[in-house]
Amino acid sequence: MRNFLLQLAAISVIAAVSYYLLGFIIPAKWFFNSYVWIDLLFVLVTYSFHIGLMKSHSKGGKHFIRYYIGATGAKLFFFLMLIIVYALLNKAEAVSYALAFFYFYFIFTAFEVKTAYHQFGRNAKELPLKD
Repeated sequence: MRNFLLQLAAISVIAAVSYYLLGFIIPAKWFFNSYVWIDLLFVLVTYSFHIGLMKSHSKGGKHFIRYYIGATGAKLFFFLMLIIVYALLNKAEAVSYALAFFYFYFIFTAFEVKTAYHQFGRNAKELPLKD
């Protein structure tokens, strides 16, 4: 778990710094200044998702697959609702918020998939999948 937390912190810092640097390249109207909160949201969601994956993996393969698919769908729905609500409440920043959100979503989703594959995949050394 310590290794996961270190990787999560590293991904968070890399994503935030790279988005900050992207602000020098993209037009100001597309740059969301409060991107740190989006980064923090993704850190918390990714950590919670990983805890759930670990718990469901210990219960067996079917539980793991159900959790992974269900939690991924719930996250996607939650994120979509966040984008819609923010866009309705802050129309002036809607595009910049959605673009920043997509940027962090892509990075953290890639990290989640990579981590899940390496830690829980068929060839993982930790715990074998049970059916």
